[in-house]
Amino acid sequence: MKKVEEIGEFGLIERIRRALPSGRALVGIGDDAAVLPCPAGDGQLLLCSDAVIEGVHFTAAAPPRLVGRKALAVNLSDIAAMGGVPLWAVINLGLPRSATVSYCDRLYRGLGELGREWGVEVVGGDTFLSPQGVILAPAVVGWVEKDKYVRRSGARPGDLILVTGRLGENPAKKHLLFQPRLREGRFLATRFPPTAMIDLSDGLFADLQKLCDASGAGAEIHAASLPVPAAAAGKGLKTILKAAGRGEEFELLFTLPPRRAKGLLQVFRSATGTEATVIGKILADRSRMELVGPGGKRERLPGWGWDHFAASAHRKGGGE
Repeated sequence: MKKVEEIGEFGLIERIRRALPSGRALVGIGDDAAVLPCPAGDGQLLLCSDAVIEGVHFTAAAPPRLVGRKALAVNLSDIAAMGGVPLWAVINLGLPRSATVSYCDRLYRGLGELGREWGVEVVGGDTFLSPQGVILAPAVVGWVEKDKYVRRSGARPGDLILVTGRLGENPAKKHLLFQPRLREGRFLATRFPPTAMIDLSDGLFADLQKLCDASGAGAEIHAASLPVPAAAAGKGLKTILKAAGRGEEFELLFTLPPRRAKGLLQVFRSATGTEATVIGKILADRSRMELVGPGGKRERLPGWGWDHFAASAHRKGGGE
């Protein structure tokens, strides 16, 4: 009998998608968030849910305030990738019998701090006994103007590939302390609508592959353009790729036609406080996923990235 690890996380998601009914959702399983018709008024609703689990996404030693913050932040990052505004959340919390009241207080302190920062109201949820460790599984509802949401599937040949922020900076801390790029996602969706966008939760190369698969396209990435720390850039190609390809960056990866990208780069940092970098372009041939290295040498992009069920999956968050 075939095991889940043989088809991987994304093979499992595709099987689930095919097995379930579909109908009224504008965008269903397979993107950063679902897009739903708004029963009354303008705009459309966004719905996402992403869990964080002790031993997978954080260690038992991680500060509980930062664990709570992260649980909400990973979901806000999905809303950002769709170009939306987060509104409400419900929080499902699993605790072992050994959990203390103080630990719970600190979890929700961190979660509440980030919620207040972005105007997200927690309106309910569930608590349950977890046999092995802490589980936090929020679901977030957001909003976006009618037909202004950004999907993974719109990249076209010739589009430039851009990424926000810097990759590979202090991964041991960033996976708990990252800032969801909501401001940046809204600026893009309303001022320079990307043809496609995704957040970098599973690693640059894994998430680029998802975007290209959804768009039916290929890509080339220029190693020299990757926005990695200077210390990594000076240690050779393998170190650059390792820095850029880590999971849990939660930056935005997006595509734009060259003329629109040029206009964006002139104003993006002053408007959002975050830099954006062109790192490659979209190719017509979906079988071409190429890295352009030193001297213009081309090779296949590495297949690094997080897959929960793959036999060779690595842990997220700086080697937890």
